[in-house]
Amino acid sequence: MSRRLWEIPGGVHPPLRKEQSRQAPIQPVALPPRLVLSLQQHIGAAATPLVKVGDPVLKGQKIAEAKGFVSAPLHAPSSGTVVSIEPHPVPHPSGMEELSIIIDTDGEERWCDLAPCPDYHQLDASELLARIREAGIAGLGGAGFPSAVKLSARPEQEVRTLIINGTECEPYISADDRLMRERSEALVTGIDILNQILKPEEVLIAIEDDKPEAIQALRRQISDQQRPFEVVVLPTKYPSGGEKQLIQILTGCEVPSGELPADLGILCQNVGTTAAIRDAVIEGRPLISRITTLTGEAIAEPGNREVLIGTPVNHLLALAGVDEQRLKRLVIGGPMMGFSLEQAQAPITKTVNCVIAATASELPPPPPAQACIRCGACAEVCPVNLLPQQLYWHARAKDYSQLRHHNLFDCIECGACSYSCPSHIPLVQYYRASKADIRAHEAMQQKAEYSRIRFEAREARLQRMEEEKAAKRKANAERAAKLKAAKQASASQPAAPADSEDKALKIQRAKVAAEIKKLNRQLEAAASEEQSALKASIAALESQLELLQPSPSAPPPPSSDDSASDDKAARIKLAMAKAAVKKAERALASAEQAGAPLEALEAELAQQRAALQTLEPASGEATVPTGSRPPPSRAPLSEAQKKLKIEAAMARAALKKAERAYADAAQSQSAGQQGLEEEVARLREDLDSALAKLEASADAAPQEATPAVSTPAPQPAEDGEAELKRLKIRQAMARAALKKAQRALDKAPDNSDPGLTEALKAAERELAQATLALDGATTETSGG
Repeated sequence: MSRRLWEIPGGVHPPLRKEQSRQAPIQPVALPPRLVLSLQQHIGAAATPLVKVGDPVLKGQKIAEAKGFVSAPLHAPSSGTVVSIEPHPVPHPSGMEELSIIIDTDGEERWCDLAPCPDYHQLDASELLARIREAGIAGLGGAGFPSAVKLSARPEQEVRTLIINGTECEPYISADDRLMRERSEALVTGIDILNQILKPEEVLIAIEDDKPEAIQALRRQISDQQRPFEVVVLPTKYPSGGEKQLIQILTGCEVPSGELPADLGILCQNVGTTAAIRDAVIEGRPLISRITTLTGEAIAEPGNREVLIGTPVNHLLALAGVDEQRLKRLVIGGPMMGFSLEQAQAPITKTVNCVIAATASELPPPPPAQACIRCGACAEVCPVNLLPQQLYWHARAKDYSQLRHHNLFDCIECGACSYSCPSHIPLVQYYRASKADIRAHEAMQQKAEYSRIRFEAREARLQRMEEEKAAKRKANAERAAKLKAAKQASASQPAAPADSEDKALKIQRAKVAAEIKKLNRQLEAAASEEQSALKASIAALESQLELLQPSPSAPPPPSSDDSASDDKAARIKLAMAKAAVKKAERALASAEQAGAPLEALEAELAQQRAALQTLEPASGEATVPTGSRPPPSRAPLSEAQKKLKIEAAMARAALKKAERAYADAAQSQSAGQQGLEEEVARLREDLDSALAKLEASADAAPQEATPAVSTPAPQPAEDGEAELKRLKIRQAMARAALKKAQRALDKAPDNSDPGLTEALKAAERELAQATLALDGATTETSGG
């Protein structure tokens, strides 16, 4: 039972003229010296080169990578060297140039490593599609759509019918006819691979009835391999080989405008593409050649050739014996959908299935176009039921909206309208130009729309940034206002002197405690002769710390009474002076027990006592209570009195030292006892003389104390602190010099070196002067 076929509208019956080429078998083509491989071999994005000039390549090696989803890689058809990557003329109606990889062949035909898979049944659909994609296979029927993309149907596009297109309806072309006759086994195997990928419900092989040998060969091969494929014979009519027209003939379904056959569950593949899929899967061979028909009355040996992709057309014509004198027109493709080629050095691409070298009588130039007579013949032969006459008027007027309204892009450019036009109007050329204009116009609109979106996004971003900045400025202003109000509120509230006073005492207590810890650490590491002095210092600091401890029972002093704070400072200084006197007394006692030199300690004790006397109130006078008038201050000592006190203290210290030396000599009955006795007597006279001078100076001073202490001119706090720091440094250096002189004198034999003795006395004088100066400066700074 034969399958039902449907009729398509329109169509024409031009002369086929296939006998010129389909009688001879497929023949190979001699290797050309140069191959030109355009990177735009198919519909979609052009491939990206993987090689550079000077690189050697092998046959089958990938030299360009697919760029994007709708794209396909490119492989070297032969071994050789890349000599250039530059624009080169390609087969195109406008004679345009495309970026091409140019290879000089070496004639060795050295293959790269291939990955064949004879047992393709073990591979799943994704692995098969990957092999097809890597082989760079595109549609060989003329459209050039990448096969892997076409076979990757979406989940909702379940393919129920697979159609293998072997109609080859256009005149002159016989490449598919010879392929089905000579390579039917490879074709059936390729169909089986597609059947494994798509798993359709039925597989139909469509062939026109003008190819009886091909029909018999396929039916025999299907029977031998026991495949459930059906060969469907169609009546010869142009353009029954169009994809949508073939689907309508076999299934009765029309593909709606703007949709794809896959949306109806139908998929079509050309027989040449199917055979190339078989080579890619089983042999691992990429698409580097195709069968191309060489025909026309200007060729001596027409026929079908196995041509390497990239072979120049003039190389093929030379091998086929072209007659340059008779050649008047060179056509790529068939006479209905093909186009004239102006440059014979253009290469064969994956979509070139025919080259016609026609004479003037065979394909005469079209006569001049005449005015349209509105006969309607173009509409009668249109296989898509369009209105070619209206499309022509709108194309001339460049009315793109009306062209879209009349479904210009549904035109398959079959040329039936131009073929039947009595006015010889090149309608298809108008349609092609209009399609190109619309695409360019839409690209400009898309670019403008994209620019508009970017501009609006930028404006929105700038506005958002400005709003964020304004919000930050407002928040900062509010925060600053709150801080200012808080500062004003805190300034208007009464101060808390007691709290600040407590804070100052805490800081002072912390400093004293830290000093105690530091001296304890020094005490642990000090020698035995220095431990007594350190212990005395620690004791003095502990006494000072006890004085600084707050009393829980005593109320805090009033914050507004300045005299109370002055009295408190005076009492603290008095306590510190007393602690210093105690420290000096303890140091002197420890030195006496250890037999160490006592002159410096006695001088220090004298100085501390003198300082204490300047701070103590007069005898019999009651202590001024807090908050009352402070007691009258004693008259300060003059410079002469200070010097006399220093001399008396040094004389007393020297006398005590001599007395101890005399006692030691008397106990040991030393020979120098007489000299020491004389020294003691002399020192006593010096001490009496110093005391007498001191008393005389005291009598010469006014007897009555000044009722009010004159307030010295205020000095900057920084100058007073700097002077105190300088005097402290002077005192420390004098003390160090005294210790150094004492140690040097102790190490001398019999302590009799006059130079060391004189140095010791000088150090004692310097220390006494520094201590007295420091005490005076401290008293002036504190207001005492």
